[in-house]
Amino acid sequence: MAKGVVLVVDDEAPIRDILSFYLKRAGYQVLTAGHGAEALEEMGRLKPDLIISDLRMPQMSGDELCKRVKADPATQDIYFIILSALDGTASRIGGLALGADDMIPKPFHAQEVLAKVESTFRLIGMQKEIRRQNRELTSFQDRVREEMELAAALQMGMLPKLPGEAPGVRYTHRYLPASGIGGDIYDVLPLPDGGTAIMIADVSGHGVTAALISAMVKTSFENQVRLGGEPLAWAHGMNEDLCRSTLAEQFATAWLGCLEPTKNTLRYVAAGHCAPLRIIGGARGGLHRSEVLRGKGFMLGLDAQLPFVEQDAELQPGDRLVLYTDGLVEVEREDRTMLEEAGLRRLCAELPEASEAAADAVVAQARAFNAPAAFIDDVTLVILDRVG
Repeated sequence: MAKGVVLVVDDEAPIRDILSFYLKRAGYQVLTAGHGAEALEEMGRLKPDLIISDLRMPQMSGDELCKRVKADPATQDIYFIILSALDGTASRIGGLALGADDMIPKPFHAQEVLAKVESTFRLIGMQKEIRRQNRELTSFQDRVREEMELAAALQMGMLPKLPGEAPGVRYTHRYLPASGIGGDIYDVLPLPDGGTAIMIADVSGHGVTAALISAMVKTSFENQVRLGGEPLAWAHGMNEDLCRSTLAEQFATAWLGCLEPTKNTLRYVAAGHCAPLRIIGGARGGLHRSEVLRGKGFMLGLDAQLPFVEQDAELQPGDRLVLYTDGLVEVEREDRTMLEEAGLRRLCAELPEASEAAADAVVAQARAFNAPAAFIDDVTLVILDRVG
C-alpha cells in the first residue's frame, strides 16, 4: 500500500522523471503534470496529499496553482511545496506568502527532496490525526448537546404545569438553571383531605448528576405524600431514600410544607433550606410586610438517622408565600455584597397582585441588584398565593 499520493508539477520532463523515480522507490504513489492546468486535471481524478510544483511554468505557473489549491475548501488542506530557482530569503518569504507550506531551492538534490517529503508526510499524518480527533470531538459535543437539551426538556417537564392551582392556592415559578439543567426542583400536590403538599429542594452540585438526583427527590416526595402522614414523616422518608440511593458527598436542602385550607395552617419542615417568606396580604398586591418562616433542620441525604422538626404557621386567604433556592440571593457583586434574605424581603415588600407579574418582578429586581454579575447557581423562585 502506498505511503501517500504526491503530485509532481514541472515543465521539465527530466525533473519530473527523477522525482518520480525516487518517490516511487520510497513507496509513494506519484502523479505528474507539466503545468498548473494539467495538475488541476490530475487532481480531478485523484486528490494528492502533497504537491511539489515548479514556480515558473507555461499555461499556469506554480504560484497561480498554489493560489487556486489553497482557495478551494476541498483542496486547501493539501500540503504544497514550491520548487524555485529564485533563491534567497525574499523569494522564500514571497512563496510562503502565496500560501505555500514550504519551498525548496533549485538546483536540488533528489535525496534532499525525499527527506523533505518524508518529514512532510509525518506532519500530514499528524494533521490528519488531529482532524480525525476534531471530527470525533465535534460529533461527541453534538451528541452531548443534544442529550443535554433533551435532559433539560425532560427536567422542565417535571415541574408543575403553569398556571398552577391546587386546593386553596394558586402558584407560578421561575426556573433558571445555571447550565441548561440543574439541581433545583419543586412540586405542589393536592392531598385527599383537601390540603396541599408543597416541596422545594436544591441538590448539591450542578449539571446532569444534580438533575438526576433532583428527579429522585421529586419522586421520593411524591411517594411519601402518597403514603400519607405529615411533613415530618415525609422528611424522614425522603432522607432515608437519598441516603440509600446517593453517594456520601451528595445531599439536598429542602423545605416541605402541608397547607390545611380549612384551618389556614401551614405545617412545615425545613431541611437546611432557605426559609420562605410569608407576605401578609401579598396576594392582593401593593405594599405589605413579610415574615420569615424560620426553621432549623439537617439536609437530606447526610445520615439516615438525622432528626427533623415540624413547625407550623398561619397562611390566611390573601397571603403570599415566596419560596426560593439560594442561587437567587447569593450572587456576589463587585463590592462583595449579596442580596441575601434581607434584600429579598425588601424586593418582596411591594409586588404586583398577579403571581406571574410578581415572579417576573422579583427576578428582574434581583438581576438589577446583582448587575453586572449574573446568576451563577441554579435559581428557582415559586410564588404561591393563598386563595379563599
